[in-house]
Amino acid sequence: MSLNPYAQGGWSNNNSSSRISGTVPQPSIFGALPYPNGPGQPSHASRLLTFRLTRYNPTILQSTVVDPNMRPCFSVRTDNPTPGFTVIHNAANQPRAIIEWARHPVVEIRDAVPKNSAAQWLALSSDKSYRTMKALNKTFVWAKDDADICLYSAGLGEPEMYARMSREDDEVVLDLTAVAVQIGLLEVCITAAVLLQSGRKID
Repeated sequence: MSLNPYAQGGWSNNNSSSRISGTVPQPSIFGALPYPNGPGQPSHASRLLTFRLTRYNPTILQSTVVDPNMRPCFSVRTDNPTPGFTVIHNAANQPRAIIEWARHPVVEIRDAVPKNSAAQWLALSSDKSYRTMKALNKTFVWAKDDADICLYSAGLGEPEMYARMSREDDEVVLDLTAVAVQIGLLEVCITAAVLLQSGRKID
């Protein structure tokens, strides 16, 4: 399996698009995305909370999400008990998100994302350099930053970084800001990671 998060997510990965700047067609409704380590990013790693999608059995579609203290906080279950579906449960075993693996996959996240096609929810830009994502009545942008994929606010103001997705060996690492967790982006980012790292076609 490729460890390249761009290949998994459908992004292009050439030198001309390895950085955020210069890849978004102008004019852009999203404003200017920041350079890596720019003003929109946390100034110190201690401000990020690390969650891991790990314990693959054998893929991310059957896995466990652990919190910064390495305690299980979500589970990802596929085809159990419903064939053709991936369900993400919280620690109380309550279903929080569901992915239907139809010809065009469909996603729904309780209290965050109404039922929608995955291709529309994580809409890939024409140059394959970023994806827009709508959740919690807001619009966000997943954009490449070297070997990582970062989640930014969208709009005309200064972008704010909310999360960073990366791969380490046989797990996906999600670093979220405290603000991202507080406003309910954790389940959203977990669901996006499952879709983008599943190895299945979503566009």
